[in-house]
Amino acid sequence: MDDIKNNILDKAKERLDRFGFKKTTMDEISKDCRISKKTIYEHFKDKEDMFTCLLTRECHKTIDMMLSQVAEIADPLERLIQLVRIAIAYFNEDNFVTRLLKDDEELFSAFLSRKYHALIDQEIISSIAAIINEGKQQGIFRDVDENVVAYAGFKLFQSFSIMRTGQFLSDPDKQEYYTDVLVDFLAHALVKK
Repeated sequence: MDDIKNNILDKAKERLDRFGFKKTTMDEISKDCRISKKTIYEHFKDKEDMFTCLLTRECHKTIDMMLSQVAEIADPLERLIQLVRIAIAYFNEDNFVTRLLKDDEELFSAFLSRKYHALIDQEIISSIAAIINEGKQQGIFRDVDENVVAYAGFKLFQSFSIMRTGQFLSDPDKQEYYTDVLVDFLAHALVKK
């Protein structure tokens, strides 16, 4: 059953990425999958539900990929710094998830983008908070509210990244500078003196 659902999501991803949310139909997806529309509706209640599942799946894959790249780093500060660097580099690439998170009207409606950003944002903030909490327990970080700091750090990350501004995509020097500023700010805000 998961194979069918993942096949549907894979084909929907191809269609959404190429034609956008509004121009993608369940009929086209069923043809691409070589299954009936009824089979699609056995897995998803409507196109929006399918899109939500796709967005969730793809964002989970991205988050898991980033966290796996820093999982072996023992020092929470270094893990957080590398996570920021990996994330900024990733979100400056042109891929399905970054196009989704940039609120690209060509890919899906603004209604959907606002509705599901909170879902993904909360998962990322929770991951950052867990790293901060670990740093607090090890005595590396100051005693801060990890949820508030994770939220603030994430919002700073958004303001420094292509997800929101797009200002330094074509200028690697600015990208590196802004990344260094953000990393320096986070480190000085968290590390015990």
